[in-house]
Amino acid sequence: MFREPLLIGFSTYLVIVLISRIFVNNRKIFKKRLMDVKNINKPILITNDILDLSFQERFLKPMIDKFIQSVATLLPIKMESQLKLSEKLSKAGIRMNPKDYRAMNIIIIIGFGLVGGYLGTLKRVNIFKTIFYMLTGVFAGYVYIRYSLEIKITNRKKAIKSQLPEVMDILSVSVVAGLSFDQALGYVVEKAEGPLIDEFHIAQREINLGKTRKDSLQSLSDRCEITEVSAFTGAIIQAGELGISMQSVLNSQSRMIRVAHKQDIEERAAKIPVKILIPMVLFIFPVIFIVLLAPAVPTIVEALGGI
Repeated sequence: MFREPLLIGFSTYLVIVLISRIFVNNRKIFKKRLMDVKNINKPILITNDILDLSFQERFLKPMIDKFIQSVATLLPIKMESQLKLSEKLSKAGIRMNPKDYRAMNIIIIIGFGLVGGYLGTLKRVNIFKTIFYMLTGVFAGYVYIRYSLEIKITNRKKAIKSQLPEVMDILSVSVVAGLSFDQALGYVVEKAEGPLIDEFHIAQREINLGKTRKDSLQSLSDRCEITEVSAFTGAIIQAGELGISMQSVLNSQSRMIRVAHKQDIEERAAKIPVKILIPMVLFIFPVIFIVLLAPAVPTIVEALGGI
């Protein structure tokens, strides 16, 4: 009696856990590593951190990761498609192996198909309709994984674009205070957080590992694919090559980005009256017509009936 709801609940929970594996940001692990680096010279206290983790992090997450990795080993993926997927994952802010991500997508599609087939068996339909339910579930899973990554990339670009003016102001003020660009970048990475800060942290780590500032900033621009970020990185690269004052470059870039941000907000505000017409026509105008014309309906009906 309780078996079917239990199976549905357990299947739904597994699907939710697999989906959340893509979008969960590992800030706890990142902050813990930063704290470990910060406290590297302090006395080490031996603690049992495993007991502080939740049941999901201690048992379910490692089990799901191993299952995804075992499925990923069976997938033949071309190197070209793997590189393209890796670029998309970096643009979406997902730090995950492309093969593991592809394996997880396949598991999600199969899971949706199984859920659809199970719903068909619950309704006790024939085998053809059950297969139709399974194919519908597979199609729904494919649509989900097809557009979820693009939506994630779009939302991250919007977050980076909205965060850029404030970060530029902090960089400009830090350079005016006497810091070099690399020091100002490190200060921003240390004191702030967000998707743009994550990209700056990647660029700073590449510079510390020996990559040139030009190449790291160019990689940052390629990952973000935002016009303002490309202009900012191009100006910094040009200033470094021509020996232009970094302070003046950052000040001018900060003003330009502020103006562009203001224009973008004004453009979005100008579109609101056009967008609000749709709910007004669908929901507000019919109610107004009913309120105004309803008292006159009996009179109109009597007049037409008398004719």
